[in-house]
Amino acid sequence: MPESATGVALNTIEVRFTGGMLALNRLLMTLQNKRMPVADFTLASDSDGMRATILLDCPSESALRYTALISALEDVREAGPAETIEVALIETSRDWRKLAEQSGVEAHEDDGTVVASGGSEEVEAFLTSLGEGVEDMVRLGLVARPEARGGA
Repeated sequence: MPESATGVALNTIEVRFTGGMLALNRLLMTLQNKRMPVADFTLASDSDGMRATILLDCPSESALRYTALISALEDVREAGPAETIEVALIETSRDWRKLAEQSGVEAHEDDGTVVASGGSEEVEAFLTSLGEGVEDMVRLGLVARPEARGGA
């Protein structure tokens, strides 16, 4: 997870938009021209269009003002605060199930790789508890938790 440069909590917003590269360019230019304190930026695409997850290094009030500016862009369908989780992919020789439960992370195994997710502190505690048992690890960092849409 990126560290806060200002000592203020990091705020995550999710932006859903259509319009392809031109829309993405408008979004990026808005971030730059308004000098938004972007700590991290993740872009994804799905059947509904593009989705950007933006981690802002500013107080919540400022993040809401930046969100209002972004939501006014012509290609933006919706923009708003997003709940985040941290994700880590781990190969370990240790029994991880009890440690995951004790740390408060959700974890499952898929083809020998443990996928752990939860709050940053919980994931950090889980990885620390595994100690030397970690053979390989990829830490994806903060990702926006997708909203349940259409009862899914």
